[in-house]
Amino acid sequence: MTKFIPSAEAQLSLGFGGDIPTERLFFAVMPDAATAVRIAELADGLRGEHGLDGRPLARERLHVTLHHLGDYAGLPPGLLARAQQAAARVRLPAFEVCFDQVGSFSGSRQHPFVLRSEHGAELLHDLHRELARCMQGVGGKPEPAFTPHLTLLYDRRRLPLQPVQPMRWLVREFVLIRSYLGQTRYQLEGRWALG
Repeated sequence: MTKFIPSAEAQLSLGFGGDIPTERLFFAVMPDAATAVRIAELADGLRGEHGLDGRPLARERLHVTLHHLGDYAGLPPGLLARAQQAAARVRLPAFEVCFDQVGSFSGSRQHPFVLRSEHGAELLHDLHRELARCMQGVGGKPEPAFTPHLTLLYDRRRLPLQPVQPMRWLVREFVLIRSYLGQTRYQLEGRWALG
């Protein structure tokens, strides 16, 4: 039987020290399966249309980050429980989102090519603020800045903002995700219904 050791111990055993991040924790909303397929098709089409080299994110990894809780060499004790406790306090109705623009954010070498919303992102801002309020109640440190976007791919080229076919879906829940850095692997750490 294979025994898995915590990422911090694994790094120490390899001589990397305990300060190299291996895990990321964040709250997000994710499109439903049918919308994720449409977004992936849009990303493929735009990649070809604009001659982008970046590989589109897998459908199951498409998300809008609400709060980035940090990158860690093993999650700090109690962080996961505090985040889950904060999420359980959120009381908001389900709402529709619409992303109708694409463009690039500035990056160091690779620029995120993202879906954005010209209008209708107010309810995502409401969820971001409510989650921040609940996180402060359990000693969390929420991110103050928030630009709702959904990353499609990363590329060396940077493209200006432009309209695209609107991508709409009903946000019925938000999730807490642990991402294993460099492994393109997500682990769901919680899911909370809206409404």
